[in-house]
Amino acid sequence: MTKYLLPSKEEILFAMSEQPLGEGAEAKVYKIHTNPKYMTRVSLDCPPLNELAKIINETPMIEQKNIFGERNFAQTLAYWKDPENPEQPLLTINFYCPGISIEVHKSGRPKPDPEEALIRTKVLSETILNLPDSAFDKIYDDLHFLSSRKHTLDVGGGLFTNTGNILYSAVDNQMFIIDLQPFMADYPGIDKNQTKGFNTPLYLTRGLMPGAYCYRNEHAQDPDLIKYRTEILEKIISGAERNNLNDVGGYLRGNMDKMLGYWEAQLHILNIPEKYSENFLTRIGSVKDKQRYTISKDILTYVRVSGKDI
Repeated sequence: MTKYLLPSKEEILFAMSEQPLGEGAEAKVYKIHTNPKYMTRVSLDCPPLNELAKIINETPMIEQKNIFGERNFAQTLAYWKDPENPEQPLLTINFYCPGISIEVHKSGRPKPDPEEALIRTKVLSETILNLPDSAFDKIYDDLHFLSSRKHTLDVGGGLFTNTGNILYSAVDNQMFIIDLQPFMADYPGIDKNQTKGFNTPLYLTRGLMPGAYCYRNEHAQDPDLIKYRTEILEKIISGAERNNLNDVGGYLRGNMDKMLGYWEAQLHILNIPEKYSENFLTRIGSVKDKQRYTISKDILTYVRVSGKDI
């Protein structure tokens, strides 16, 4: 196991006394500014800071094997268990992943006015469109690599990854996948013998479409947004063609015809003009698959703050 110079307990507690980088339905995330390669992900069920400090000081930190090398998926490197519920980690130490979420609205927070959200959706959509092809090639390479390590995009039990699990970094001019799950999971559960899990163009697509789910009704008819989404789909399908990754062998199993049924429904929801959708369906159904990395024999029990140990 590679040894990392992880932050001290004092640095972690200090970080938690500052403003969080973000907050989701499961955890708050704090950057450790005194050790900026790392951040800490803290369960929303954590006790107050003074009680948590006592737990951290009196219980051992457990290191998590990193099977992703120097790739950055904001993966867990170490964690503390909850003494009263050892199945659930209280907090984890993770690689810090640069960038901002391309999610327009986080669940559990007040929903912005549709007009306000539309501005944000358009700006983020233009940002994705302005990324070079190399940025899409990088994210496809990550999908290949994750499958080889028997890990996958986290879709939270739904049909598509959410845009909160993809970050955009203006400094790096690329995107980063965060919040992974292993193939062997209690829920939604991915059979260990599958080859891709959710790491397919079908699942990636909605992860790169700002506002596609949370404002699917309010923004469905906006002509500018339809144009942006059509162009983003062109980049996604071109990326699948260049990188030899199709939708067969993932969580939905089945053959390409079955996958195309999901694609057709998705294009309809996004209101993609028929003259483009027919071309997209033909092309995505013709992508030839080619595994890029040797499949790992290790099955890692990957610990993250998520309400369960998976």
